[in-house]
Formats: sequence, C-alpha cells, structure tokens
Amino acid sequence: MSELDQAMLHDTEPTTKRRTRAKGEKSRQAILTAAMVVIAKRGLHAITHRAIAAEAGVPLSLTTYFFTSLQDLVEQTFDHFVEMAASDNAELLRRMAEYIGAIPPEQAAIPEVRRRVHADITQALSSFIVDTARNHFVGIAVELNYLQLSGLDDPLMRKVKAYRENLVGKIAKLVMPFAPEQPEIDASLVLGMVHRLEFDCINRADPPPRERVEAEVRRLIGFILKV
Repeated sequence: MSELDQAMLHDTEPTTKRRTRAKGEKSRQAILTAAMVVIAKRGLHAITHRAIAAEAGVPLSLTTYFFTSLQDLVEQTFDHFVEMAASDNAELLRRMAEYIGAIPPEQAAIPEVRRRVHADITQALSSFIVDTARNHFVGIAVELNYLQLSGLDDPLMRKVKAYRENLVGKIAKLVMPFAPEQPEIDASLVLGMVHRLEFDCINRADPPPRERVEAEVRRLIGFILKV
C-alpha cells in the first residue's frame, strides 16, 4: 500500500466522525425548532417528548439522546429561541441607537426635535410589532410563553429574567437622552406594551389594525417624551 493510500485510509475515520457529528447536530437543531413549534401551538407546560419528536420527524429516542430530560430540552429550546430572536431585536435596537445617537445631546430638549423623534420612533416600533406578528408567529408565541408563565425551574427562570433585563437595559439607554428621570421604568413600560400588542396581533380573532397599534405606541412614546 502506497503512502498516499495509507494517508487516505487514516483520514476516513475523522471525516466519518465529522459527518456523524454534523448529522447529529442537524437532528438536535431540528428537535429544538420543533419544540418551539409545539410550544407555540400547545403552550410550554403541554409539551412532551413524543409531540416534539413527531413535529421534528425524528425517532422518539433522539429526544432523550440529545437532552438529559424534558426540562433540559425546555431550557435549551429557550437558548435556541434567544439565538434566533437576537438578530431581529438587535437590528431594531441598533437602528434606533444609531438614529438617537446622531442627535446632538444639546438638542434633546428642543420641542421640535422631540416631536420628530416621537413620530419616527412611533413609526419604527409600530412597523416592527406588526411585521413581527405577521412573519414570526412561532417566535412571538414562544417568547410570551417563557416570559409570562410562572413555575419555571430556577436555572430557566434566571435565563428568562436575564433575557428581559437585557432588553430593558438596551431600551433604557435609548430613553435616557430624552427622559433621564426613570429610564428603566419607561423601558419596562415600552417592552410590556410591545409584548401585549404582539400578543393581541397573533391571538385575537379580531387583531388590532395597524392604526390601532400606531395609536397605542404613539400615546406611550409621547408620554415618555413629554410631547
């Protein structure tokens, strides 16, 4: 056997292992995505290994192979959700931070500037709420399940709390130049409004029209900016 043949023979095992790992990771990701769908359809406390396996189209045994328990699967599904949702949230917050950052601090108190910011933020946030509800039903349903339900185990509760606090902190930084008195409280109100409107958009038989969403956003942002 030539040296080339020997080298190729020795390389087959690592290649096979890499392919096996890649296939396994693909199955694990499929299970996590399926878990999100099941949570969106049935609620967080109604999920089972069997329902998730059926949704993912994988053998039931894989749900216990990749995850030590149903609670482990629920926790890793939240991590999966955060990873998927992070890009959408980050993009909106980045655009808003860029927009507000371009306003000189000394102009933040000028009524005309505040009115313009009020109109622009209302438009951007309303569009985000309506578009997200239209295109990301599963993500919204999963997020609201984790945020609104009690009785989560301590590690998962800490993750959910950290997720929300991170969003509140980033919104508070946007609020600070215009309403420095209680930015965290204002940010919490904004986030709560966003979640409630998203819930209304995806769960009500008669979801609020865009004009209603804009009216509510305009009202709260106007209250915070005092315009």
